[in-house]
Amino acid sequence: MDQLVKIIAELGINHKGDYSIAKDLIVDAKKSQCWGIKFQYRNIETFYKNVQEIGDEILFQEINNTKLPIEELLSLSDFARGLGLKVGISFNRIEDFKDLSEHINYFDFFKVPSAEATNIPLVEVLVSTGKSVMVSSGGHDSEQIKKAYKKINKDDITIFHCVANYPAKLGSQNLLFINELRDIGFKSIGYSSHDEDYEVCFLAASLGVTWIERHLTKDMNGEGLDDSSSSEIEDFFRLSKILNNFELIMGVKTRIPNQGEKLNMQNLGTSLYAKRDLVSGSCIELNDLVIQAPRKGISVGDFLNNYKDKKINRDILQGRSIQASDYENHKELASTEILDFASRNKIALPIRLYDYKYYFDNLNTNYFEFHLSYGEVLSNELFELFKVDSVLIGKGFSIHLPDYIHSNRIIDPTSDDGEVKKESRDIISRVLNFSKRLEDASGNPVTIVGSFSKSISSNRRDNLDRIFNYLDSNAGGLGKILPQWLPVYAWYFGGSARLDIFNSPEDILYIEEYKRGICLDLCHIILSANFYKEDPFVWFDRLEKYSKHIHIADGVGVDGEGLQLGDGQLKSYKRFLDNDSMKVLEIWQGHHDYGSGFIKALRYLYNEK
Repeated sequence: MDQLVKIIAELGINHKGDYSIAKDLIVDAKKSQCWGIKFQYRNIETFYKNVQEIGDEILFQEINNTKLPIEELLSLSDFARGLGLKVGISFNRIEDFKDLSEHINYFDFFKVPSAEATNIPLVEVLVSTGKSVMVSSGGHDSEQIKKAYKKINKDDITIFHCVANYPAKLGSQNLLFINELRDIGFKSIGYSSHDEDYEVCFLAASLGVTWIERHLTKDMNGEGLDDSSSSEIEDFFRLSKILNNFELIMGVKTRIPNQGEKLNMQNLGTSLYAKRDLVSGSCIELNDLVIQAPRKGISVGDFLNNYKDKKINRDILQGRSIQASDYENHKELASTEILDFASRNKIALPIRLYDYKYYFDNLNTNYFEFHLSYGEVLSNELFELFKVDSVLIGKGFSIHLPDYIHSNRIIDPTSDDGEVKKESRDIISRVLNFSKRLEDASGNPVTIVGSFSKSISSNRRDNLDRIFNYLDSNAGGLGKILPQWLPVYAWYFGGSARLDIFNSPEDILYIEEYKRGICLDLCHIILSANFYKEDPFVWFDRLEKYSKHIHIADGVGVDGEGLQLGDGQLKSYKRFLDNDSMKVLEIWQGHHDYGSGFIKALRYLYNEK
């Protein structure tokens, strides 16, 4: 995944001139998932002319003691690039560059340190190589930078704001100079950090820099001159974690509440319920209502802003939540023509144990997917359904496994935790029995869909093998239970959880190689493809042929899940209607307000035909 903010681990002199330490630092840099590493080079024999001053003498001794021979620099560069890291090197003089000019292909970028920021001949020589060139601006004011780069094509250079103190104390950073560099005309801007507190880098990123350079060390309390202005690997991990996800953190200007927020608004919020029987044609007031949780209807704010002066269009019994449809007529949307269209195209509605009768009577598409909670599966209620099995004849059903086995555990039938495995398999066994009941009563096969979201191994293929082997041998046989494609971020327990299975380019290759059937969740494909900065429509093309079941909803970004059709990135669904599989509308909270969200989605699809 390309990064909005790229991190360079500056090795500088922190390797102490020791090849093995340098190699270890490179490995640490790779583990932290930074973009690249950087070396420094000076020809010690010709670089210093006079080291009689105390400060010069100290610096000369440090640099002399920490130099790496050219052959070791090249070997380390090979090693780093073999790990997938970009490699750069800095020069103070053209003469030093010439020492390595025959080996420029070992490096991906060149750097000019702050002390030589106005050494334009050096900058021009480096630019002429065609490699990326970066320049640190520490120790220089805006007028010096303007004058030096007046005739230079600034598009060829990444300029780094830098404070050349080692370390830079809090208050010396002057980060707003980043804006000044932008005003001077530099489009690509970075921040070279020598800060005591690495967290300053986050503030620089928030100002729009797209490069962060930070020194990496084994011991920031060490005796090296750069150790105190560097980060150890643990802090580097934390730095990289935030900056590698900076684009996701910043998001977009448009605010679209994510599914986790919507779920919490439902669970934590209140809505209006009738305090007494209310008569159709009347304008109701707040004193006719009681405010209670959970939010199953319109909120106080919705009522005051949108409905206070409107008349209700139906009688409302005491205790029922107030719905938007109480003020609007949705009968036209649920026309026989639209429902017939849905039946012909195997478009299914999600139903629950408490509302299936309503959908059978009022929105009968002839295709339905039971979404079950773990509590329902474990109760006897599941098998008390349908006293008159004739209502099931000819209907098409699927079942969505619960995501949980209890309030704080995700379902995971292959868990290393014996208790979790046992409870998960018990739930799956009960659902399989329920599916057999539906099959016998309806006369049609019943597909079961599950979100198998737990990964045990760091190897993605091992995790996929584990899930599919279980499904093939222990869960009703090949193809009875389908794993659904997942997002990278899922909303579990009211918060966001990172998933590492059924959502990556690597997982697509596995599905293609073994030709495994899956539930194609259109929204989840959008979110996961966006995370990896790939084209969701290419992913649709690759995965659709392995689809045995489809979940339909729109999505946007990496966490904009379950949007109404047309509200996200997927504007047309026509291609998926030609698929012979069941297609389940998974509009978030579409079942609320008498299924108004599902009706709206059906109308959208109907108008596309």
